[in-house]
Amino acid sequence: MLSGKRLQRSKIAEYIVSLKPEMTIIGSTKRDKTVAGLVAGALRVPIIPEVIELYGNKAKRIVYSGMAIAELEFTLPIVITVSKKNVEVKANNNCKIIKVDLPRNKKVRILEEKHKEGGNIDLSSAQIIVSVGRGIGSKENIKYAEELAKALGGTLGGSRPVTAELGWLPEDRQIGLSGQKVKPKLYIALGISGQPQHLAGIKDAKVIVAVNKDKNTPIVDNADYTIIGDVLEFCKIFTEKVRNK
Repeated sequence: MLSGKRLQRSKIAEYIVSLKPEMTIIGSTKRDKTVAGLVAGALRVPIIPEVIELYGNKAKRIVYSGMAIAELEFTLPIVITVSKKNVEVKANNNCKIIKVDLPRNKKVRILEEKHKEGGNIDLSSAQIIVSVGRGIGSKENIKYAEELAKALGGTLGGSRPVTAELGWLPEDRQIGLSGQKVKPKLYIALGISGQPQHLAGIKDAKVIVAVNKDKNTPIVDNADYTIIGDVLEFCKIFTEKVRNK
């Protein structure tokens, strides 16, 4: 027996397949990706995931865990998944919204509901962001970055390795092409190497401060100010100075 969520995904995929589309564009949530896979499998067509830019018969997507951006040329039919955080969708007269009523699985009974606390974090409007990377050392060390962010009246963010890969921070804190694009007045990068997908997400920041032990890491060349040293020591000293001021 299919669960309620699986039944819905299957019905959505069945409906899309019945339309026999030349191009299917779907989001990048877990549910969307499942539907995209079902549609691509049923239609026996290729799928391009995590597209960040689409024009004509070409698409750009992040590869090698955010270290590079690949440009792909495709032919129809095709299934594409995109992130709403990175792709602006504009409606036109050729678009039509179709409402599909999905059958409920009456055999599924909800015993308990648990709501996610806080909801999704919107970093796009934050004026001060303290962001952590793998160089912070461990999940336990993130508290020092949190204290600094609080002292500055800012918000805590993170790189892809810290959020999507290691799970030290929730994925809604991820900054970069596969996360959120930000434009704060001050961006402090703690232990972040500065891969292309992350730099693309912070390119509109007015002032970038990089704190890293490695003077040759890419973030150093893209920062307005650089501190070569221990991230935790920086957090402790700077937090104390901000509080005293």
